[in-house]
Amino acid sequence: MNEQKDQKVLDNLKVLFEQVFKIERSESYRDIFREVYGDDYPEDANPDSFVTLTDLYTIAKSLNVEPGKTILDLGCGRGGPGLWIARETRTNYVGIDLSENAINQAIHRSVDFKIEGTSKFQVGDMYSLNFPENSFDGALSVDVISFIPNPLAVFKEAARILRSKAYFVFTTWEIKKSRVLNSYRSYLRDTGFSIISYGETPDWKKRQSKVYQKTLELKKELIKDMGRDGAFSYIMEAKKLLPTINDSKRILAVAMKM
Repeated sequence: MNEQKDQKVLDNLKVLFEQVFKIERSESYRDIFREVYGDDYPEDANPDSFVTLTDLYTIAKSLNVEPGKTILDLGCGRGGPGLWIARETRTNYVGIDLSENAINQAIHRSVDFKIEGTSKFQVGDMYSLNFPENSFDGALSVDVISFIPNPLAVFKEAARILRSKAYFVFTTWEIKKSRVLNSYRSYLRDTGFSIISYGETPDWKKRQSKVYQKTLELKKELIKDMGRDGAFSYIMEAKKLLPTINDSKRILAVAMKM
């Protein structure tokens, strides 16, 4: 019964993300992030998430992977942050995402990053990765895991495909459920990871709140630029999550497969 429920959630997410990734984010929406993040906005990556330039450097360093090795990006979206990290670390890159629209755009973006020859993409979910055991030298995920209904299954798959001593680095939100924040520490330990570091990202709450506030203030302009369907998810996210932002934590975790 739980598997059927999880699959229904994934199916709904796929529909949502296909809509989100149908068109590029408008410059007016990017301008919100540029204003809020300042020099910490990762212009090259052009992320669909709340990842900062500081986050990207931290993830790249924490993966601790040598040039020429291969990393996997779980929930890569349009590929920006993962491609940035692959370019920074000079590694081979594989991105997987539910959305076919996102994957198609990620393929094109790999050309912009000049790593199209060392990058591959696949439409799929994080529960059942179509890769052999012990086949990756590192894995990352940026602002995705909190959307997945069964994160334990994701961590199991990450552990399965990673080589021994490889690192899994991710950002996501701990969200309060039954008055308790849903820490991912136990999931990591239960699936064979050793936690190297686990903590909140700098200034995330102030910045994310400001992005949401500006999104609601400029919603008419966003609708004009992206169309009602294109802007809908960003506006609804801001409207829904701004009042509850104090009930969550945005964390960056670094874990090593034992």
